[in-house]
Amino acid sequence: MSTEHLQKRLAILATALLFAAALALTLLAARPFATAIEPEMARSVLVVGDSVSQLLSRADRLALPFDQLVGVETLLDEVRRDNPDISYLLVVDRHGRRLYASGLPQHEPLKQRWTGAARDSATIGPWLDTALPIMGSQGQLGTLHLGQQAATVEAQLRELLFDLVTVLIVAVLTALELMRFVMAAMVAAPSAALAEGWRAVRQGDFSRYLPSDYFGGIGRLNARYNALTESLNQRAVALRVKLGDAFEHSTSGLRFHAEGERPTLFSGAVDFVRWPFFLLIFSDSLSLSFFPLYVEGFYSPAYGISRQVALGLPISIFMFAWAMAMPWAGLWCDRLGYRRAFAIGAGITTVGLLLTAVSQTLIDLVLWRSLTAVGYGLVFVTAQTYIANHTPPERRTKGMAMFLATFFAGSLSGAAIGGILADRLGHRPTFMLSAGLSLAAALFVLRFLARRRMGAAVRKSLSWHDIKLLLAHRPFLVITVLAAIPSKVALTGFLYYTAPLYLQALGNSQSAVGRVMMAYGLAIIAFSPLVAQMADKLGRHRWFVSIGGFAAASAMFAIYFLDGTLGVALAILLLGVAHAIGVSPQLALISDYCKDAVAEVGQATATGIFRLIERLGNVLGPIIAGALIATYDFKGAFYGIGILTLVTSTIFTLAFWWLHGNDAELAEGRP
Repeated sequence: MSTEHLQKRLAILATALLFAAALALTLLAARPFATAIEPEMARSVLVVGDSVSQLLSRADRLALPFDQLVGVETLLDEVRRDNPDISYLLVVDRHGRRLYASGLPQHEPLKQRWTGAARDSATIGPWLDTALPIMGSQGQLGTLHLGQQAATVEAQLRELLFDLVTVLIVAVLTALELMRFVMAAMVAAPSAALAEGWRAVRQGDFSRYLPSDYFGGIGRLNARYNALTESLNQRAVALRVKLGDAFEHSTSGLRFHAEGERPTLFSGAVDFVRWPFFLLIFSDSLSLSFFPLYVEGFYSPAYGISRQVALGLPISIFMFAWAMAMPWAGLWCDRLGYRRAFAIGAGITTVGLLLTAVSQTLIDLVLWRSLTAVGYGLVFVTAQTYIANHTPPERRTKGMAMFLATFFAGSLSGAAIGGILADRLGHRPTFMLSAGLSLAAALFVLRFLARRRMGAAVRKSLSWHDIKLLLAHRPFLVITVLAAIPSKVALTGFLYYTAPLYLQALGNSQSAVGRVMMAYGLAIIAFSPLVAQMADKLGRHRWFVSIGGFAAASAMFAIYFLDGTLGVALAILLLGVAHAIGVSPQLALISDYCKDAVAEVGQATATGIFRLIERLGNVLGPIIAGALIATYDFKGAFYGIGILTLVTSTIFTLAFWWLHGNDAELAEGRP
């Protein structure tokens, strides 16, 4: 069994054990919540009940007859109007006779409680009835009953259970990413370094040391290996001084390092950057489920733009700044190295999130989100480049799928947890927490990623000539304009902008919005690796892109057949499946059909230009969706994005039939 498979199996086993423990903890935690939620609901109306009870008791102290008070029902009506959670209020005397009521339903079992004198609560049919004694100078005058819908109790309990399940899913995804890193650090990377070290020794090279061990495991052999290497080199230094030139002749074919040097083998693995990348994406995604609602608090008609467009503006500008930063981020990454580039990007993101939390105007918000996007783009490019450079060429689609799976695992986890946090902490504290997690990602990379440059060859600077050359290449233009851009329009226009607003308009809590949005990321994580493996095996990348485009269009029309929250959830899930099928093969399709143009500008430059143009869809998505909502309402926005995706996917498929009748032409190298 290979080291990679062993690492994967160990990570899955450890995650399964953590899942079992978390599930048991969730079930144990749900039980006390279920028993405590009803008393908590009853306690929530006690302040109102005590106020009304004291007011009625004051009438007795004024010697007014308790059963002949005037205006009590008007008072009860006002109390119920100010407290929508209270369905009815009822005042009975100590013999159980009804005196005053507001909103009292005709429900016979309620009458059985009217004679009670104790301060208690009980569920009677569809009502949670809370009784408060009304005391006078001569004892109890009567009882005040406050009613709440028992379904509210069930709804809150159900919401709580959903939150617990959400936390459980996020915990499993987070644990899996963390365990991948731990297993790579304990098993895969030390094994690879040890194997490389012994390979060098077999060739007579005793000059290199193994990297430091942070986690134990196989890496514990490093200290013994390094001690032996140091001892051999010290002896070599002593013999070189003693024997002079005779030493070089006697050790011909052997290699030792010079005195004072300590060359160390580089031990790298994809999983070394996956965990901090996941953490940073998680931190920024905490606001996904509520960001349009957060922006709404800054809107003013004085800006001269419609409310719908204004709500999408910060998202569009974030995407624009991200797109503009990515080509230069690639250059910075080449010059700074993975470690410094990632840490600087995460630091910029941290500052941007902190300033977003304290924004006072829409202009402030747009500015600080743009700053966040610059750091976000630098981290995105660094992680993508790191993974690409540590993945064999024959597994390029699988490597990109792994990158997307990590991205969307962090995205869906952040969106789900962010909705829960926003419900309980508020928007600004959630942004503060996001900044803290982003800072943790920066510190993690500084601590664990190796101080190693990316190689002598530095990618050439981006030029307009390269962009014009690629855009003049018909297959590249077809792929970017008809496949890549529409997929990003659907992602930002529907998932990041329209869906949260529509779900909120349907009466869903922010926690529920975050849970529904999880469906997209779960679909990406579940299907993307499988589809990527199939695409690499079959080699028909263009068919996967076409199928993904048509599936994305179908997802937008799901709301036509199934309205409400369930329809939106289905649309989000189908969009995730569609993008799992069609997005990962796009870059491989560029390499397949644009070989001559890619060879002229360079693979890295071509990838950077493709990503830059692709991000145009991220910018246009919220603007298109906002304009459609303003004109045709939410469903019109869904259908409009669906029609756009359907048209572009159809043209894409026909264009490739026209450009390349079959894959044999590609094999012959014809343009």
